[in-house]
Amino acid sequence: MDHLAAETLAVIDASPAERLAFMRRAKWFGYAAADAILEDLESLLAYPISHRTPGMMLLGDSNSGKSALCLEFLSRHPADSRPDADAIHVPVVYIEMPPGPEQHLLYDTILTRLGQPFRAKDPLAIKLMQVRAVLAMIGCRMLIIDEFQHVLGPRHDKRRVLLDTIKHMSNDLHLPIVLAGTSEAHLAVSKDEQLINRLAATWMPTWTMNHEYRQLLATYEVMMPLRERSRLQSRDAAGIILALSEGRLGEIRDLLCLAVHEALRQGRESVDAEFLRTLRWVAPSKRRLQRAPAT
Repeated sequence: MDHLAAETLAVIDASPAERLAFMRRAKWFGYAAADAILEDLESLLAYPISHRTPGMMLLGDSNSGKSALCLEFLSRHPADSRPDADAIHVPVVYIEMPPGPEQHLLYDTILTRLGQPFRAKDPLAIKLMQVRAVLAMIGCRMLIIDEFQHVLGPRHDKRRVLLDTIKHMSNDLHLPIVLAGTSEAHLAVSKDEQLINRLAATWMPTWTMNHEYRQLLATYEVMMPLRERSRLQSRDAAGIILALSEGRLGEIRDLLCLAVHEALRQGRESVDAEFLRTLRWVAPSKRRLQRAPAT
């Protein structure tokens, strides 16, 4: 079993349930495009105080790896409890955009994430003051708002106010803002000329059949808790995985988790192209068609 990583070998004799749990556990695999985006985020975090602080829009299809990348960046800049300070230091604050363009939901989400008590019925002006105060107190240097496409809704006036609020927070606190989401998130911001010019659009890559893709599969294989080699890099297996995932990183991961699940359930210790063809898997584009309402 020299094809497995040391941490995988440590669970190879565990129960099938424990081996599957290991496979499903979130893991970060670096790759060139993600490393470049992480470097851009580092540059934003180190950006000097300016009256016009730049930001980023991180865009991509659903399950393309946006959230995983944001969380990896967050893990590199964790909260730091300093004995000589009045408050914990939180350089990066990460939240998910609540559904709808509601200011009070944005404020409530930030305060909840930071463990700050608040009164739900307080006026918006009070909540804004509280958010500004706490972000300044903890030394926040970047705010990441994931799933920003949730800001879309029937109330264009509320969306406009919310976007103005985000600009104000960035200006007032000299805070880089990172908005992550699907192409709909880009649509939500596109009508605001000031904000769209400030937020550099960066798109998550779609994987293709190249050397780096095969390296990715090799990295996954050493983490698959199966006793025999699966040879995911073979032309047949790699092609099937690419077609079923449509080149989305999160889909690749979910597909391989399903393959390990089925292999363990059937008492198999490897995954090959023929086995991959038997999986009950629907490609992302076909899922959207299945959900589309009949006309």
